[in-house]
Amino acid sequence: MAHENRSKNFIKKFVKVVLIAIVLFIVGGSVFFFFKIKIQAHDVLREAKNVRMALRSADIELYGVGKSVFNPIKANGLEDGAKEKADKIYQPEGTYKISSYDTKEHEITGMSYRYGNYLVTFSKKGDNISWDVHFQLNVYHSDESDVIVD
Repeated sequence: MAHENRSKNFIKKFVKVVLIAIVLFIVGGSVFFFFKIKIQAHDVLREAKNVRMALRSADIELYGVGKSVFNPIKANGLEDGAKEKADKIYQPEGTYKISSYDTKEHEITGMSYRYGNYLVTFSKKGDNISWDVHFQLNVYHSDESDVIVD
């Protein structure tokens, strides 16, 4: 009988230890991933700011020949040659596009930068500048094809 009680106590203690270890692993993993995402988001924001500075420099060069970096007709919003000029100053790892531009002030007022699962959006309204960093998580992907039955 004493042997059965020891076995039950041992099993109870073992289960408690395993449950505590699982909870600690989940909490520790969550905290780790939270800080990892936050640190990477800061790095991507720095890249987006570098892109903006490179585009501003390219805009100054293009202004000298009567152009700007912005072309609203292009999908990425960039005038021909603007990306090449900006890339001489800074070559980002992600992709970017200009969404709005103030022709009177010769200034980018809207831009987005994408790298991996991060999307950084920039907007400027007067003296107010805002940067937003979003982490995007792909929840589901499905490939389908239409089958036509005769």
